[in-house]
This record gives sequence, C-alpha cells and structure tokens, in this order.
Amino acid sequence: MKKVLFATTALVATAGVAAADVTFGGLGRFGVYYNENAATEVTLESRFRLIVTGTAESDNGLSFGAQIRYQSNEHRDGYGAPQGNAAFNTPRFWVSTNGFTVSVGQVLGAIENMPGMYTGSIGLTGLSYRNVVYNFGADAYTSGSTGSQGVDVIYSSGAWGVHLSHSWDGSGNAGRGFDRTAVHGSYSTGQYTFAVGFQDSDNAGDTEWAATATGTWGNFTGTLAYADNDGNAKYGIAGDYQVGAATFIRGYVNHDEGLGASGDENYGIGFQHRLGGGTFLEGGVASLGGATSTTVADLGLRFSF
Repeated sequence: MKKVLFATTALVATAGVAAADVTFGGLGRFGVYYNENAATEVTLESRFRLIVTGTAESDNGLSFGAQIRYQSNEHRDGYGAPQGNAAFNTPRFWVSTNGFTVSVGQVLGAIENMPGMYTGSIGLTGLSYRNVVYNFGADAYTSGSTGSQGVDVIYSSGAWGVHLSHSWDGSGNAGRGFDRTAVHGSYSTGQYTFAVGFQDSDNAGDTEWAATATGTWGNFTGTLAYADNDGNAKYGIAGDYQVGAATFIRGYVNHDEGLGASGDENYGIGFQHRLGGGTFLEGGVASLGGATSTTVADLGLRFSF
C-alpha cells in the first residue's frame, strides 16, 4: 500500500495528535474464467479494488485507524448484482496499542482470520476457494455493502495470538436474524503454527469449530485443516511450493461431508509467477464437488499498488 496523500501533524486540528496519514492501495486483475457447466463456458474476469486507510497516533502512543474499500468486478458493484454501479463498502475503525487492537464497524471475523485457513488458494480468482474448510459459515470482511457489523478484539504477544469477534442482528445487520460470537487462539514456533477456533451462532449451517496446523520445510509450506460445519466435517491438506526464484505451485485436496456422498471431494492446483514490481501471472484448475462435479479454471494477470 502506497502513501500518496498526507503525512503531517498540520492536517489534524485537535491538540495532542502526533501524526496522521492517509494511504491508498489496492489491486487490479484481468483474465479469463472457465466453468464447464455454465451457459457461457469461457468469460472475461476482471476486478479493480481501491483501499483507503486513514491513521493517526496520539502523543501517548495510541494508534487510531479507519478503512474503507471500493471495488468493481466485471459488471458488478463489489459482490453485488450484475450491471450494478461500483461502490464503497461499509467502513471499520480501530484503536491499538502494544499488540492489542479493538475494531468496530465491519467485522474481520475470528474464524476467517485463523492462520493457515487460506493455504492452497489457487488461480487468479481463487476458483471458489474450496480449499477453505470453514465454508464461509462465519463472519468475514467483504467488499459488498452487506458486511457483518460488530466488534473484533485482537491481541498478540510473541508466539501467541488471540482473536475474538462478535456480530449481532440489528445495528447494520437488521433482519439477519442471528448473532455470531467466535474466537481463535494461535501459537507459532517459527517453523510451525497451530490454531484452533470456536463459534457460537444461531444460524443453521455455520461453523462450530475449526483447527489448522501449518509447517514450513525449506521451499514448501503445508497445512492440515479441519472444520465442523454444523455437523458436517470438512478436512484436507493444502500446500505451497516455491519453484525457483519467482514461481510458486499451490494446491489442495479435501473431503466435505456437506456435499453428499456422490461428490464430496474438492481438489485443485495452480501457479503464480512473479513478474516483479508487484505484478503476477496466475492461473489454476479445480474440480468442485457436489451432486454434479464441476471443473473450473482461470488464467490472467494481477498487479498490486
């Protein structure tokens, strides 16, 4: 993320504020997407994302921040309906000090942010992210306008980390009909990272608990992951392997009881080649389980700014 606007105390009129910054960053991507069961099998894929972050620091060392995201996909606003107008999502705000952060507004989500949860993500688009074992049955930060509103409390000290999140029906989630409270704890030895998370939710199908174990051996990083998604177990293995100085191979395979016995396996493989300067060539192919298994693939370019 690049600082392109302000970094000065003169911008803040309130006495006692030591510094204030506004940063702009984001990504762009474009390419092709294939779905063997779609009416149009090959389509163009694109996304533009702009992230605006404002921060300030008080004289006593408290760090304040706010962030908002603008996103447009091909013919979509954020994750909204086709032919929509691109728009900003709902903001989040935070204050932090000495490894302790309290965030309000759009929730990050304790289960979503467990270490190792996204190991093995492939391709330009993630290809439905079937590598993620919690099946998105928990709160997660989103570019759409319907992100869950609530509170995150995050603390890290040395090898240990804890993340607590809560969202509720109402106060920006009106009509949702359920509350969610989740927590995860993590421990890292450097080479190995372990995490376990639990969730209390009134929503049918949501994740009850999840666990990940990640290890790094030379150029290879592998993760074992398990989630209980309201009585349906999903578990698997995922990995990243660096080939040479700029190329990475990524893949996963898992079993999802929620898909039914006729098609309960997901697997995929992809690559990323780093072109330098924050630019990438990415692609992948995956088989998505279900009553009718589906092969999907993508290929394209991505850049960060």
